[in-house]
Formats: sequence, C-alpha cells, structure tokens
Amino acid sequence: METKSSFECGICYYQSLAEDFTPITVSANFAALECPKCLNNDEDSFAEVDLAMKKAA
Repeated sequence: METKSSFECGICYYQSLAEDFTPITVSANFAALECPKCLNNDEDSFAEVDLAMKKAA
C-alpha cells in the first residue's frame, strides 16, 4: 500500500491519504484499511482516488 495514495471510503465517502486509514479498533485487520469516520474496514468498498482527476474537478 502506497502511503501517499488517496483513498475514499465506500460507506461515508470520507477521502484522505492511506496513512489516515490506519486501523484503530482492537479487532481490526492491520493489513487492511479502516475509515476513521465510520470504522468501515471492508477492503472491497475502498476506492483509490486519482489525484489528477480530483484536481481537475
């Protein structure tokens, strides 16, 4: 996982750098992402945000 990549949560649509999605719950899989806002840790629901597309918008 690239720490400078930006990701979006598929549940609450929170966007941030990968390092901000570090798991904080005790039972979390530390190899997976976890949203700090809604605690979603379903790896299939996260989408990598293309920074070039984000700047163009």
